[in-house]
Amino acid sequence: MNELAEVDNLVVGTFKRWSASAVECYLREANCDGCYYKNFFSDRPYDCKMYLAVDQLRQTIGEPSNNLISKHS
Repeated sequence: MNELAEVDNLVVGTFKRWSASAVECYLREANCDGCYYKNFFSDRPYDCKMYLAVDQLRQTIGEPSNNLISKHS
């Protein structure tokens, strides 16, 4: 398995609740332009994988609550 596939596998399965970062990614519809993490990952050999966590969270526990959405929007 290559390094990038290992990173993808590491991300999926890690998140059990909606974090502030995951809610922000959800609200941005995984549009990385202007996101803090785009700069954070700019010098890494891989990109941010938050969109994978968001997909997993949506499938496993559903959409973030309205309370979380209003808190982070």
